[in-house]
Amino acid sequence: MELIDFNRWWETGAIDRVTASMKRRDMFPELKESLESRFIEIIIGLRRVGKTVLMHQLISYLLNTGIDAKRIFYYAFDIERKDLGKVINEYEEKILHDRIKEGRVFLFFDEIHKLEDWENKVKVLYDLNPGVKLILSGSASLNLMKKSRESLAGRARFHYLSPLSFKEFIKFRGEKIPELEEFEIYRRKLEIRLGEFMYKGFPETLEMEERKAREYVRELIAERIIYRDIPETFRIDDFEIIRILADYIFKNPGIILNIESLSRDLGRHKNTIRNALNYLELSFLIKRVSNLRGSFLSTSRKNRKAYPLHPSLSLSKDEDMNFECLVRSETNADFYWRQQSHEVDFVLKNEKVIPIEVKNKERINKSDLKGLLKFCSIAKTNEGFVVSRGGDERSIEADGVRIEIVPISRFLSVQRE
Repeated sequence: MELIDFNRWWETGAIDRVTASMKRRDMFPELKESLESRFIEIIIGLRRVGKTVLMHQLISYLLNTGIDAKRIFYYAFDIERKDLGKVINEYEEKILHDRIKEGRVFLFFDEIHKLEDWENKVKVLYDLNPGVKLILSGSASLNLMKKSRESLAGRARFHYLSPLSFKEFIKFRGEKIPELEEFEIYRRKLEIRLGEFMYKGFPETLEMEERKAREYVRELIAERIIYRDIPETFRIDDFEIIRILADYIFKNPGIILNIESLSRDLGRHKNTIRNALNYLELSFLIKRVSNLRGSFLSTSRKNRKAYPLHPSLSLSKDEDMNFECLVRSETNADFYWRQQSHEVDFVLKNEKVIPIEVKNKERINKSDLKGLLKFCSIAKTNEGFVVSRGGDERSIEADGVRIEIVPISRFLSVQRE
């Protein structure tokens, strides 16, 4: 492909109308503000979440602010994998008629992880050209999160673009996100939309019927990652074990992973199982949640749970587990807690520790709070949440702990900032 095929604004002065008309992800303002900084901005996330569209919307913003179109360069390494040096030289000679170091230039490189040794090449480009602003994207996080954090330390900032949140889904549908005091007015509509959102976590699925949306997620996301992206990125031949483990987790959201039993049942070495699970997580198809223990500052590698990254990837018909998968996705929880017969579905560790129990039912009684109360007494925290399928919001005081019981439609739309 010619460079002009990637950069039609050199001729037209604008990005294509379809992309320009698309709604913006919540990350857009943060990235827009970052365009004035020296840092390399790296957008990572699952394929089809909107990274390319986001980059083009940033390009549109730059064009609208008066930046010379020819000083904005986009290249997609998943479409054509040329050497970075050759790509830059061609851009300088044919388009800029100057060196990129002479003045401000914005370089957008899509799916950068497809480029061999990309971290060091980008590092050199950054160090030698102080006027260049680099915005990169990638769909596999092993290189983007591990090697590059070392190679690009002090130079790069990472931005994780998740599948749509429920709030974004509502906004993309052109509907109102209610204020706290308006919740009951909009509640019925929110609950209807929540049913759709379970299988429509990706921007392109918004107008699809359920069957088409599920086919889209399976064929254009899951299967392409399993059969193409993972083998290419991680250079493996045994992609069948990747598919088996992905299906196992998609059909059993929240399953506890026992490496030894999986190794025995599947006839693969334990390291093969561990590596395959790593590849699935590093490619954003699944998320593993670790068990907190002891002082709650440490986690166990054993008994980790695994979920599809978003419920739209789930193949399970178990409503309870899909409901739990939804809450994990929306909270981006990394931890759960289990001690003997007591368990808390998710624990958030930010400025404070917040336990969250998920109950796919409307009526919550005290027996549903045993795990939360046990956790709070051990962790010395005085608050927790129960996210319920429906019912009314209410607070329960028990053993000096305040438990907020919140219906899922409110929890996802107006409860959390």
